[in-house]
Amino acid sequence: MTETSDTSGSAKSSARISLACVPCRDRHMRCDAVMPACSRCVTEKKQCVYLKSRRGGRRRLQQPTELPSQASREPWNWTRTEGSMGNVDELVATPISSDDSSDPDQLLQCYYSYFHAAHPCVLPYRFLKRRLTTEPETLQLLFLVMQYIGANFTVAIQSISPATRIQEFLASFHARQPRFTGFDVQAVLLFSIAVYWCDEIDHGLRFLDEAIQMALKLGMNQKRFSAQYGQGDPVLEESWRRTWWMIYIADAHMAGSTHTYPLRTTNIPMTVDMPCEEHDYESGQIPQPKSLQEYDMREFLPEDKQGFSSFAELIGLTRGIGLALAPGRSPEDPIQHSSMCANADTSIAAWYSLLPPSKRNAVRRDGSLDELLCKANFILHAYTVEMHRQLSSLAYSPVEALCKCSPPPPPEAQRGCNNLETQTHTFKCLKAIEKLNNLMTVPINIATHTPFIICMIANATIAHLSACRYIYQGVQLELSREKIRLSMGTLKIMSEYWLQGKRIYQEVGIIAREILCLRDQHFSAVVPTEGSEREALEPLPPDFGLGGVTDFYDLFDFNFRNSISVNGVDHSGG
Repeated sequence: MTETSDTSGSAKSSARISLACVPCRDRHMRCDAVMPACSRCVTEKKQCVYLKSRRGGRRRLQQPTELPSQASREPWNWTRTEGSMGNVDELVATPISSDDSSDPDQLLQCYYSYFHAAHPCVLPYRFLKRRLTTEPETLQLLFLVMQYIGANFTVAIQSISPATRIQEFLASFHARQPRFTGFDVQAVLLFSIAVYWCDEIDHGLRFLDEAIQMALKLGMNQKRFSAQYGQGDPVLEESWRRTWWMIYIADAHMAGSTHTYPLRTTNIPMTVDMPCEEHDYESGQIPQPKSLQEYDMREFLPEDKQGFSSFAELIGLTRGIGLALAPGRSPEDPIQHSSMCANADTSIAAWYSLLPPSKRNAVRRDGSLDELLCKANFILHAYTVEMHRQLSSLAYSPVEALCKCSPPPPPEAQRGCNNLETQTHTFKCLKAIEKLNNLMTVPINIATHTPFIICMIANATIAHLSACRYIYQGVQLELSREKIRLSMGTLKIMSEYWLQGKRIYQEVGIIAREILCLRDQHFSAVVPTEGSEREALEPLPPDFGLGGVTDFYDLFDFNFRNSISVNGVDHSGG
């Protein structure tokens, strides 16, 4: 008997196991991949979750689970009576087998593992689980949406089309109107983000509008709301504060992705206190919140009172950029656009200069990533590329209109300029592309980033393609082509989880083949020939675009005061 056991153990240790559950993978621990729960998770009493394979093959499609509050009801699978989007009335409900339903807690864990860190407004996992046992009806809608998002990272997402899930959500939510709570606001907000990135853009925008209106009706934009409806629970109060600010951030993200300014929330009065640090929120040890007024006066505060959370800093950056873009974009007016660029540069430079040293690097000392600071840096560089490219020498191509993420091109009259100011805008744009590329080399699971980085990366990549076509040569061109491969690889990974990401990845590929003249060639570095197409540019700094990244703690250092000039005036302080 002992011999048999030893032989079996030897065979297991020599076999290579390619599958690992989420808890083991996150901790970089060996996993025996036993189904339904691995030995380590069983021993440590952890929830064992396996992600779906992304390597093709036939998969057994699963149906969405029933909610805890629906235990006495049959789960429903919404099927369409027509092929078009249609209305809720065009749907019929049919029961599905309970054998096909997914484990609700598995989907919930996937939500927290892959989505929560970049959108941290709902209660932390253990606090939400506690409330699910005491008031499941109140959390019913939110729980459904969290499962829906978690299913993006499991097999279950493939069983129902986004259009059908939209209708299922509408049927579930509108049945409860007009009464709703802050948890319902969270549900609609999160659903708007997920639906938007499932390539139902108009529906996503409509749900965001609905989330904003619901929040305003409840008064969530006011400071008093968190205490009034926090039930004496500091964690719940913090969740309410985060909900409003996540609405504001999502509004800015969608405005940036659709290039529509000003923001929906620009003129809404806000007095909500600032969120705390993530580790405080997760632990439930909520400190006394700092006010928005304190943040706006932070440059005058004593040093011991200047510390604000990463979430607060993300809000601050977004508000600064939103202020600069409040007049709205006017591509036909280069003077106005130049003024907006200058205002955005001022806001970004001020924000960065006031960051404490601990916040200037999104990679923490222990090697973990501060997801909210990382998001802030993506936003910073993405807006720099978008704003400055229009006034730079990075030529636009008509094929760029294929990608919905692409901003509108400048008028023909603005193209082809190559004065000193144009050179400055070109340098800023290229430097931001370089910094944004560096963000993609941070060794973390890319899938945990917000899907809104997809548009940010796409726009930067398209601008980078223009530089490869018209500016870079030789070794610098070859290195830039590698960085474009990095960008395309990042988009490809994100496209495995978000349908709009898949479309954008394909669109950028088509644009790249056109700009780099690869339509009839193999994918290899192409050095454009000298000729009238190439603008005669002043030499860029010798260290630009050539240095390798060796220290992840320096990835986010963006010195806006280096070679910055506005209207030909040098502000570098030299």
